Amino acid sequence: MNMIKKILIAGVGGQGIVYLSNIIVEAAMLSDIPVNVSEIHGLSQRGGVVTSGIGLGEHCTGFIGKAGVDLLIGLEPLETQRCLPYLHKNSSVIFGNYRVQPYSVNAQMAEYPDVNVFVNYLGEQCREVVFIKEFPENIDHVLYNIFQLGRATRMKDFPFRANKIDEAINATVTGYYKDKTLNAFNLGLAYELKEQSA
Repeated sequence: MNMIKKILIAGVGGQGIVYLSNIIVEAAMLSDIPVNVSEIHGLSQRGGVVTSGIGLGEHCTGFIGKAGVDLLIGLEPLETQRCLPYLHKNSSVIFGNYRVQPYSVNAQMAEYPDVNVFVNYLGEQCREVVFIKEFPENIDHVLYNIFQLGRATRMKDFPFRANKIDEAINATVTGYYKDKTLNAFNLGLAYELKEQSA
């Protein structure tokens, strides 16, 4: 398995970027992989843009430069699209169709970009693209991030085994949400793609 050096998580405030980052970092430590996390941006405003960079490997920082991302986990389609400059031809991308309309769209000053066009473009430009068109109805939308993580573990260059993510969830999540988080992860792990369109 090729080691993924840089992971970028992108979304908006309230989608659990920190939660997801913590689980990935714990999985790296459980896998004896050196890990660094960049400053997480955008947390001051719910609904604002949030990104987190994770670097895996010796002397690999979480700083993300242009064309520097090996795996992009997009929790919102528009924010995934904003990350295009960070991708390269061998990048892998997983993102879901959970849309959080920005102010400009809600105010009818702009249109939300066509997700079908974006999916097709990514498919031509990147090594592997997983688009989750619909999330299961039986999981809370705040756990869509964990569902995506479950599906991501089956991607070609994902750096950890699924059991390490399972261990990381058990180590970092407590109380009421532990079972819900594990359930969302396992549903994602079993998810089969039906079609790559919005």
